[in-house]
Amino acid sequence: IPFLTMSRSLEEEGDFPPEKPLTTTPPSLYYLGSQAPSSLPSVPAVLQNLKKREALTVSASRLCIVLVGLPGRGKSFIGRKLANYLNWKGHRCKVFNVGKYRREVAGSATADFFKGSSASGSSVREQVAQAALKDMFEWLEEPVVNMEKEDDYKDVMDSVAIFDATNSTVKRRETILNQCASRRFGVGVVFVESICDQPDLLEENFRQKIKISPDFADMPFEEALIDLKARVKNYESVYETIDDDTCSYIKVYNLSAKIMANQIFGRMSKTIIPCLMAWNIGSRPIWLCRAGETDGGVGGKTGKGTFGSRRTQDANLSDRGRELRHKLATFVHDKARKFHENQSYTPGMGSEKLHDEGEFHGVRLGSGLPVDTRGEKGACKIMCSTMPRAYQTAALDEDWRVEQFSSLNPLDKGDFTGLEMEEIKEVDPEWYAQLRKDPFQTRFPGGESYYDLIQRLESCLIDMEQQVAPVLIVSHVSVLQCLVAYFRGSPVQECTSIAFPMDTLVEMVPVQGGSWKENRYSMLPRSRVNSKEPLPKSPKSATGSISEEGGEVEEGNTTHPIWGDS
Repeated sequence: IPFLTMSRSLEEEGDFPPEKPLTTTPPSLYYLGSQAPSSLPSVPAVLQNLKKREALTVSASRLCIVLVGLPGRGKSFIGRKLANYLNWKGHRCKVFNVGKYRREVAGSATADFFKGSSASGSSVREQVAQAALKDMFEWLEEPVVNMEKEDDYKDVMDSVAIFDATNSTVKRRETILNQCASRRFGVGVVFVESICDQPDLLEENFRQKIKISPDFADMPFEEALIDLKARVKNYESVYETIDDDTCSYIKVYNLSAKIMANQIFGRMSKTIIPCLMAWNIGSRPIWLCRAGETDGGVGGKTGKGTFGSRRTQDANLSDRGRELRHKLATFVHDKARKFHENQSYTPGMGSEKLHDEGEFHGVRLGSGLPVDTRGEKGACKIMCSTMPRAYQTAALDEDWRVEQFSSLNPLDKGDFTGLEMEEIKEVDPEWYAQLRKDPFQTRFPGGESYYDLIQRLESCLIDMEQQVAPVLIVSHVSVLQCLVAYFRGSPVQECTSIAFPMDTLVEMVPVQGGSWKENRYSMLPRSRVNSKEPLPKSPKSATGSISEEGGEVEEGNTTHPIWGDS
């Protein structure tokens, strides 16, 4: 220990009289924990737990997430969100919904079909469950993609199947476990059980299910509600919650109000817990915007050419950039105020009531809890990169805190930082050709690939998802391309072709099924600087894609990667 070694050397030199040797650990080291070398524990229970952990941390490339829960508990919502997130992370993920298989075989069904005493219903349910499992295993065991193909990234992609059904009995879950264990490649299994016991939340879930489920398409609402509750009662009579601690499972209570995890150590399985905690059914919008124009032009370039070939990272906003900030402030203030006016509570800081009177964990709730009191402005979480131009764009109001994240910094181009793509092509034509062939996986020398960028954006994305107040993100082209791909649910490998023009705000609004509706707003009239940038139309939504200036956004013809740091 350095402290003891130093003391002995000073004694030998005679700097102070020798003292009695220390027989106990110095107080300063006690609080650091034992300094003894770690050794294999001798306690049998600890050894057993370590062996379980070792078995569950094997680097498996195939995983089956088995959803468990009664009807109307949000299983399909969780399944869709998981599939979108895992696909965005670069995995290969697909949902296998047993209800869809059942409707293809038997059509819509009433509650009587789900009675345990219905021999025909039980037979069909077992038949379609096995058909879904068969298709799932065939998909998981598809052959490796030829490395000579353009999409050779699939050769190293993990495959995750989501088996979406009630899976309400121990027998059914054991069947799935046994079939996964018997596969030639081996398939890991994680159960995700959705439990909902709040009456108001259940009623809302039932209403949403009736609105969208094909089973109730031709039924009056009241009749459908009675039928759905009867179906739930049939399942409740045989339902068995997960209580086998030898398997890996996650329990989600009341749509992420509480999470319980057991034996979750795997590389892929442990990444989904933060997501399950973050996802909520709130209606807050998420706004995405590029950093404003700087004194050096778009992105702060200086030197030769229209704006030169070298970029100054610390350039300040130009007059146009400051005008964008002013427009953003007006837009965000107005939208945030309207959002909070339509909410039953307002998160933030202040002294108004947020909760009803009551007690939680021994703490009295009520008038003492703070909420936002910034009047008409409302609460808004603002996140930006550490680039000065991004911070200056995001600093809308002195009352609003701006959080800076290096994770939101642009793609690191390593040795090619500051060079235009035409210059990179001249410097290293062979590498440039590889980039054009696979822009998602190709890593810049000494820098990042888009795949790397996705990995570092994970924590910021979860932070955005978990908010219940509006969120504003000010970042750069590469980062925003990745985020737009997530919110659109489009193939992440194609995100490099997503155009994100200057002075444009992209609004993502959650819809009830778990996806997002996209709207684009032109904050400023388009200038000569960015007039050639394509403005692709947003994915079709119920209301279309409308710009703030009025009229529908024009469609671009972008078929090649779009690169930029601004």
